[in-house]
Amino acid sequence: KHMKLPIFLNLLWLIPLTAWIATRNKPQIIKSTIRGISFGLVVSPASMGLYSLYFIGPIAAIFGMLGLVLSMFHQPVGYNLAIIFNLIPSHTVITGTERLPIEIINIIFWTLAYGTLGFIWGYFKNRRKIAMTNK
Repeated sequence: KHMKLPIFLNLLWLIPLTAWIATRNKPQIIKSTIRGISFGLVVSPASMGLYSLYFIGPIAAIFGMLGLVLSMFHQPVGYNLAIIFNLIPSHTVITGTERLPIEIINIIFWTLAYGTLGFIWGYFKNRRKIAMTNK
């Protein structure tokens, strides 16, 4: 029963997948920005869901290891910022609902980060496309 929630976090991956499909025919800069925002929105909690697959079986463990790597990269930002802003105590184990401030910070930070990266990617890809058509 305890393992159900992390496994259901994998459903969050449907958000960037839906954004990917929905923006196929949009201009490059809009497409890249929306895709970056949608990925940043879910990457922190969904990576925990991916990590939970590690405990299901040997084939799922491959995806679980990917989730572990993603979690190790994305989780510390929210944790450290929550400590800096005094939202959680330092040097304590955080469980359950105590993770809420961490995840809110992660969502804000990674949405802005990946949305900005998507915008920059779309901008330069669009510039290169325009430069190629002018030759």
